Amino acid sequence: MPKRFAFPVFAILIVLLAYTGYWFYARGQIAQSVAEWEAVQVAAGYEISHSPVEIGGFPYRFSVATDAVVIQAPAREGGWTIELESFRANALPYDFSHWIISLGNTARLEQGGQALDFMFGDARFSVSGNGGVTQRIGAEVSAMTIQADGPASSVVTGVSDLRLSAATSETGEMAVRVQLDEVGLAEEGIDPVLFAAFGDEITRLQADFVISQWNELARSADLAAWSQADGQYTLREFHIDWGRLDMDAEGQMTLDEALRPQGRISLNLLDPEAVVDALIETGSISQENAGAMRLVAQSAPRGENGTAVPLAFRNGGVYFGPVRLGAVGPVID
Repeated sequence: MPKRFAFPVFAILIVLLAYTGYWFYARGQIAQSVAEWEAVQVAAGYEISHSPVEIGGFPYRFSVATDAVVIQAPAREGGWTIELESFRANALPYDFSHWIISLGNTARLEQGGQALDFMFGDARFSVSGNGGVTQRIGAEVSAMTIQADGPASSVVTGVSDLRLSAATSETGEMAVRVQLDEVGLAEEGIDPVLFAAFGDEITRLQADFVISQWNELARSADLAAWSQADGQYTLREFHIDWGRLDMDAEGQMTLDEALRPQGRISLNLLDPEAVVDALIETGSISQENAGAMRLVAQSAPRGENGTAVPLAFRNGGVYFGPVRLGAVGPVID
């Protein structure tokens, strides 16, 4: 071999050997991290079982794979059990802060004698963070069906597509965007009036909201502590297309000392007359009040986004202007 070619070839071999050494060293570190994480969970009272963990992907990536995963939480954490057909996590060799996770085609969640069986066409999740703290989560799930196994039924029977992104900011806020398409509803799981008026499928549901003081909520999982830390829920955008209900919403909410919602929510109905007609047809609005309700719907002021319905939550009640519409209790018992 000519000398002018010897050095480049030798350099390439050195780089390949160095990368191979790095890859197998990192593989050992990943295996150790997985074992340590599992040991911490077991010490906290969780029961975990799965097939042997396989770590591969050489040379282009790192992959962690296992099957028949079962995780059971201790009673103090709710005693739930989750079963996964399989679990796969992949990361690029130069970026361990970002992992792409995929599940198998089935999963099962059990708690208190009730179980939900999930079936997916595809389920992928993106998790990224820094210094062991998760900062961003994404999810894409398609062709999901849900079947209840137990005395209670599932409100949702299926979702054609689900997309979710959530990220924390330097100011301690959690911003979440979620969209669900073709959400199937179980008749026995929702209010019969709503089911009769709007049907068994939500064509699209979108939400964009921000939770302040997220670090406090994530640390304590205590809504009272979060509220005392001036935690606030801001609904920046909301849209639902459900039968004849086409509605947007936005607003801000906090919790009072009794953990009851307080704040404001502004609803915007694109076609309030269609909503009133649906409620009249199902008997939710009596014939004596039908004419008055239609008149209210027709005469309500309308803007570019439809008819605005401002609602205020205070002192355990929900108000439309000065009129108290009903009571609102604590968000948790």
